Amino acid sequence: MEGKAMQHFCYSVLFLALAFGPSMICSGLPIMTKRFVRIVNLLDNKQLVYHCRSEDDDLGERTLAPKQEWEFEFHLDFESYFNCEFWHSNDHHQKFDVFVPSDKFVHRCGGAHCIWHVEETGFFLYHIKTGWWEKSYDWIIGG
Repeated sequence: MEGKAMQHFCYSVLFLALAFGPSMICSGLPIMTKRFVRIVNLLDNKQLVYHCRSEDDDLGERTLAPKQEWEFEFHLDFESYFNCEFWHSNDHHQKFDVFVPSDKFVHRCGGAHCIWHVEETGFFLYHIKTGWWEKSYDWIIGG
């Protein structure tokens, strides 16, 4: 009887691994992997105001002084889209996804750390594998 119980247990574990194993991957990215997003204020003597959130987490409105940086971490899951809204000088603003759970996006930012520089000319994402900064967004001025 013990042998049959052990065999049943092994088959159950195998079934669960086959049934749920593929769902433990999100676009080729393993879920529950720790990820980081860093925002660096390189504006010329201007404070950067920003508000980051996902569907489940609101990180609140924050302010970065010039040459300061802020980083948050999270565990990757199927809903790990994080967007941030940015403002400076009363009339410059922008809103975009700072993290998207896709192979293409993670490859662009080079893996577990996505680093965004905010400058007068726009928003730049660092490619850790190439060492290049990619201009990704411009500021929206006015309305």
